[in-house]
Amino acid sequence: MTRGDNTTSERGGAIETMTAPRRLLLDETSPVPDNLIVDVASAPIELPIELDDPDDLVPVRPELASLQVVVYEDSAHLATVKGAVVAAGHVVAVGAAGRDGIARAVAAIRGGGIDAIVVGLPGGEAVIDAALALEPRRPVVIASLACSALDAVERAHAAGADLAVTRPHDVERLAPMLLAAARLCIEKHVALAARGAEQVLRGRLDEIADTEPGGLLPFEMFQRVLELEIKRAKRYEYPLSVALFAVEIEPPPPPPGIRGILRARAGNALINTIRDIDIATQVDHERFLVLLPYTDLKGSAGLGRRVIASVGALDPVVAGGRSFPPRVVGAVAGGAPGQPLSFAKLMKDATRALEQARRDGAELAVQP
Repeated sequence: MTRGDNTTSERGGAIETMTAPRRLLLDETSPVPDNLIVDVASAPIELPIELDDPDDLVPVRPELASLQVVVYEDSAHLATVKGAVVAAGHVVAVGAAGRDGIARAVAAIRGGGIDAIVVGLPGGEAVIDAALALEPRRPVVIASLACSALDAVERAHAAGADLAVTRPHDVERLAPMLLAAARLCIEKHVALAARGAEQVLRGRLDEIADTEPGGLLPFEMFQRVLELEIKRAKRYEYPLSVALFAVEIEPPPPPPGIRGILRARAGNALINTIRDIDIATQVDHERFLVLLPYTDLKGSAGLGRRVIASVGALDPVVAGGRSFPPRVVGAVAGGAPGQPLSFAKLMKDATRALEQARRDGAELAVQP
């Protein structure tokens, strides 16, 4: 691993900015998502060897099951799409149209348990963005368009969809796409089962239930954990820091769906770079927050640079004739033992430092 040199300076209580290092080349490993669309909690795997508990083993390839599908379409096409989904043997969890329908569809997707979504374009880009933001916990995305098949594929790809189907809708058109979505679910199931088998063989049974211990926590839970950690830091007098990262995209705005893809990739790189003792959350549509216990500002700045480098080493997303490299800007804030700490102060300091980094064109800023 090669890393560009960064220099810092101490200037009292002022914000310390670190100029952007040269592009870092990292040995990147491809993480296997722990939260796949098909639930395997009750479906252990079958291995060609004997294990201690043979009752835990079943065949790795399950039967195709009915998908839970969210449909967002123009009102003129909504009824036919829902009918085609049901005729193909699947379940319409939510069917929605219009501006109010976007909120209903997004709420259903974020609520979990959705295997696939059928989204009409143009108009449904916000629904696709909501699904992509759940990466790797996201449903299969099928874009619906009124154009030729070749144009549909190109436009669906630009929007971040996995599959494309053309209007007018009927079961003959939609059933093959739903079959492909179901196969994607199964392939993800098989990938998880294979990783679970490897962990059993290595004696890492404690990791099967939580293959990504550094995953993103819901923001409310993260805040409660941070407040408890602040109390512990005060009581036992150890340093504590936070790191705030924001996804950066050069103007003009990207095509629909690209922002969600970049955000998802940045979040995945982040949780695979931070340490086991750190926890992270997504604050809003562009920012991630990481709690760094037992870590002073120097240590948190080092981790911040590693996260920025890990995101920057990812392949760019190409759409609409443009290349969109994954990029985040970071800021760290914290307190030494004995200094006053609170969730509000840490967020204020980190937000101020992040704004300073953006103004200075720096990759990372430190707010003492």
